[in-house]
Amino acid sequence: MHKETITLMKKAFRKHVAERDPGLVLDVGSVGKRPWFRQVWEDGGWTYHGMDMKAGPNVDIVLDDPWRFEIEDGRYDAVISGNMLEHNEFFWLTFLEMSRVLKLDGVMVHVVPSRGPEHRDPQDCWRWYRDGMFAMAKWAGFDCVETTTDWSDEHIAYYETKNRARAKRLTRTRRHADNFWGDTVGVFVKTAETRDTLGMDYIRRFAAQHPEGAAQLAAE
Repeated sequence: MHKETITLMKKAFRKHVAERDPGLVLDVGSVGKRPWFRQVWEDGGWTYHGMDMKAGPNVDIVLDDPWRFEIEDGRYDAVISGNMLEHNEFFWLTFLEMSRVLKLDGVMVHVVPSRGPEHRDPQDCWRWYRDGMFAMAKWAGFDCVETTTDWSDEHIAYYETKNRARAKRLTRTRRHADNFWGDTVGVFVKTAETRDTLGMDYIRRFAAQHPEGAAQLAAE
């Protein structure tokens, strides 16, 4: 996890979380030698649970299946991740699970790169822009209350010659001018029960096309 990610999480916490009553936060993809996010949230009075696919430093919960959390509905007051979503093969499924274990009106914060070289761990699948955050809010039952991308100087220079207003906006909204990975931050508030989301509606429709799948989904 690079230093800009830590700074961005601290800023998101101060702006969107610090005035909330402390609760229970789940960090998805938490393994690491240094407990950066744990420190941010515990210093704010929160109880932190780290979750990952393997045991290791900063991990309290080990998953067998990255898209199925063995956690009851609505257990957490916040869900977070840093530099995890780009490695997640089916992140749209993880978003639904993060929604399910989060309480209604709970907060979610993600930091993820918008650029940078391939860094497989064990795979490297995606990069994110702000519209990706809005799309996942629509999919999983959230309002995206803030999202920014640390655009590169090259991006801004490109628009200087084509759209000066856009160049100014990109300059104004980025957090770090020298962020190599160009992190995108998304801050969300849960506004709908997971069963009522667009994502679950599509899953039910697809399952209904196969009776055996629909029966299994209903049983679960």
